[in-house]
Amino acid sequence: MQKGVITELEDAIIPDLNDTNTWQKNPDGSLRVGSWRPFQIAFILINLHSMLDAKHPDRQMVDLIWFPTGGGKTEAYLGLSAFTILLKRLKDKNDSGTAVLMRYTLRLLTAQQFQRAAALICACDKIRKENEEELGTARITIGLWVGDITPNDRKTATKALKDLSKGKEENNPFVVLKCPWCGSQMGPIKGTKKDEVKGYKPRKVNNHDSVIFKCDNEKGCVFSDEKFLLPLVVIDEDIYDCPPTLLIGTVDKFAMLTWKPKAKTIFGFSGAERKTPPELIIQDELHLISGPLGSMVGLYETMIEEFCTKENIKPKIIASSATISRAKEQINSLYGRGVGNVNIFPAQCLSSGESFFAFEDKEMKAMPSRMYVGIFASALPSHATAQVRVLSALLQSVKSIPVADEKERDPYWTALTYFNSIRELGHAATLIRADIAEYLNSIYIRRKITGNARRFINADRELTSRINGSQITDILEELLKEYPKEKYPIDICLATNMISVGVDIPRLGLMTVIGQPKTTSEYIQATSRVGRSKKGPGIVFTIYNCSKPRDRSHFEHFQEYHSKIYSKVEPTSVTPFSPPARERALHAIIVGLIRFYSEQNSELPTPFPTKEIIQNVKDIIFKRVSEIDNEETQKTMEMVERRLEQWKHNLPVIYGSFSPNDNQPLMYSAGSNPPENIKLRAWSTPTTMRNVDSTCDAIVINEYINIDN
Repeated sequence: MQKGVITELEDAIIPDLNDTNTWQKNPDGSLRVGSWRPFQIAFILINLHSMLDAKHPDRQMVDLIWFPTGGGKTEAYLGLSAFTILLKRLKDKNDSGTAVLMRYTLRLLTAQQFQRAAALICACDKIRKENEEELGTARITIGLWVGDITPNDRKTATKALKDLSKGKEENNPFVVLKCPWCGSQMGPIKGTKKDEVKGYKPRKVNNHDSVIFKCDNEKGCVFSDEKFLLPLVVIDEDIYDCPPTLLIGTVDKFAMLTWKPKAKTIFGFSGAERKTPPELIIQDELHLISGPLGSMVGLYETMIEEFCTKENIKPKIIASSATISRAKEQINSLYGRGVGNVNIFPAQCLSSGESFFAFEDKEMKAMPSRMYVGIFASALPSHATAQVRVLSALLQSVKSIPVADEKERDPYWTALTYFNSIRELGHAATLIRADIAEYLNSIYIRRKITGNARRFINADRELTSRINGSQITDILEELLKEYPKEKYPIDICLATNMISVGVDIPRLGLMTVIGQPKTTSEYIQATSRVGRSKKGPGIVFTIYNCSKPRDRSHFEHFQEYHSKIYSKVEPTSVTPFSPPARERALHAIIVGLIRFYSEQNSELPTPFPTKEIIQNVKDIIFKRVSEIDNEETQKTMEMVERRLEQWKHNLPVIYGSFSPNDNQPLMYSAGSNPPENIKLRAWSTPTTMRNVDSTCDAIVINEYINIDN
């Protein structure tokens, strides 16, 4: 598959409630009627009260879904999201603001979950259309609010669409590669007489040139009608003008609230009368919100929860994770709801890892599980040599093992190879093209393998942070290619911790882990990407580095470690009001709150905000820090006073933008290098929550000082 090019996808069969022939069927031919798992239904049921009655005590409770990877956590909170969305419309069919905020930490995870949730929103909007008297005429939509993956403005979007239509498909910022309703292909299509782009259409949105989504399957999709387009929004300006019902974004993007007051519409700030703010906040993969990132997220939650609060009614918060330790302390540090207001669902039984809804199938009667194999090749000259020999043996053995049906090879055809760093991965990329191919030849000679029985590396791919966003979605599509159905399915996929969460490719069953990952949580999450299907059990080969004492220790305690692996998960640390976090972003919270609540200070920092606004901001911050870390209250409030005094004393002309030549701004983008006069007076303000650790800058010295003089 060429870069940025989509292969043909078969149209999905849309189930008809009145025709059982269109319903999904199980492998044995029986009808699949209601595929909810008991814990998913139970989770939705225990949260109905908190969504129905905003004053119910459970509304203050943070519910954490703690279930093994692949268990169905996503479906559980998507089900609750659908209930929340439709309930909001039943209460007021004209209340069309954002009802649910769904946040993720990684762009790969966000893009994947967007496509999954899009199918749910299409179903909700179809139900709304069929019941307009009760649910209103305003569309139920889903928006994707991330960094540079999607267009930040309409001008960029229209230009990107023109580039795609001209065959420049290096970058596809529209993310959606197939219709979430019928499965028809979308995006740039090659192989026809003329290059074309399906599904993305230039249209007017609020009298502005923009890009919308319209399915091209006119015969079999209800969302191919010009009057009933796909309810998907990915352009930031369109999101601000028409806030989507369900908004999916990365936690990073919420740092832009300080810079983009237009985003206030997401929280119901529209005109004189405020609409209902989001009622449900979902944070997936909670264990990733820790360390420096977690501290920044916790600090910004001061502002985000305040924007989601109306008449002292706070939003319901749902979190999910498969690997977490000391969850109650972490959740309180993030959301300030109190340690006692955290409910871990489902509750654990006497045996660790077992609950009313799940038990450990030690005899593997229900379905195959994962098997772990440790390799400590101390007799080989190097760690690289061990990688070459193990990968070569695995690749050829999948082709050599006798099977009754060629389809049985598919779970193990693609070798997913996990690395702890891009540096280590880069070295392995050269091994594939030289050493592994060479060692495969030696296997052919030694084993006398000839003809079609030989295994060749026809396709290798990489899933890391250095890959373009549009390429990531393409590679995920390629990973779905099955053997022997497709001519060249992926043979080796090299990956870093980008795949640790969210990559749900059921066919994958073989993984090699190069060196013990830094944390047990990362190890569990990464290796859980394989063995998620009943077609074949997952098998994980961990190749330990003999030169590292930590790897040697893990190999020596291999059986003990893996038998109690969930008990080895490290506790996380979140300190949102610690001195480094305050210094880096407390002023961003102050500016964001003032810009949202003060009409006269929304666009300009002059005149200085009124006493009422200042006092309101102080009260919000004081209350928050008192709930989370009371010991830091005094120093935090002292810094608030100091920042406000600097603002009042300097009286900047503008808040700031991303131009290096602003005239007396209040803020400049953290990581940029503005003129010295701006650095001395303006505040370095984050535009993202990443890269929050201190850095060392190199300065070129033009003149050397004569020490003797």
